[in-house]
Amino acid sequence: MREAAVGLGVRLVLLGLVGVIPAAAQDRPMQNLQYFSTDITRDSLVQEMRQFSFALGVRCQYCHVGGDGVSFEGVVFESDEDPDKRKARHMLRLVDVINDGLLPMMVDRDSAETRVTCKTCHRGVAKPALLTDVLLATLDEHGPDSTVTQYDRLRATTMASGMFDFGEWEMNTLAERLARDGRPQDAITIYSKNLEHYPESVSILLALGQLNEEIENVGEAVDYYRRALEVAPGNGFATARLEALTGRQRRSP
Repeated sequence: MREAAVGLGVRLVLLGLVGVIPAAAQDRPMQNLQYFSTDITRDSLVQEMRQFSFALGVRCQYCHVGGDGVSFEGVVFESDEDPDKRKARHMLRLVDVINDGLLPMMVDRDSAETRVTCKTCHRGVAKPALLTDVLLATLDEHGPDSTVTQYDRLRATTMASGMFDFGEWEMNTLAERLARDGRPQDAITIYSKNLEHYPESVSILLALGQLNEEIENVGEAVDYYRRALEVAPGNGFATARLEALTGRQRRSP
């Protein structure tokens, strides 16, 4: 997060296009620098701002007031009116505390020292959030169909950028949380979507078997346990549950 500052000032358009700084702005003294040194060069400040914009996926006007949202004309870089600019200062100081205060205290630290930046947390998102947080908010507000649609869209549009974690366990942890919260049907929805991308995951198959047992979908549970045994023959849990359920089915009148 060496990226989110006092002046998310001179802003670059994200698709590789560099905005043109008006001549008047180039000649104007830099004002109200509270985080950066007052002797920083304009070019250096521009580069800092450039990194902020890429890390957060935002334009200058995310932190600065004025302008048309496209060019730099009319942007009042020295103003503190936008609360996001004030937040940026705090975040930069937090990064300094981590990099200069906490990380040096680590025992047996690697010689190639790790440093935190804005991109470490943001990864192109203005407000850092995990995939599970985003999907849970959608699930609570709009329901399972919208959540599945959102997952497909995010996977198609952001996976290459690394904005979110689409590994198996990111979705599994969301489903586990839903199951713990007494929402088995929502958990089944999340596990089922994840199974599309990890069809041989024994963990997902067993979880779907258990959840279907819980809501008394015995036939579905049996199918998932059988699929788990196809992937992992001899799995003790799947074998035991399958025997219990098929025995129950035979005893049913």
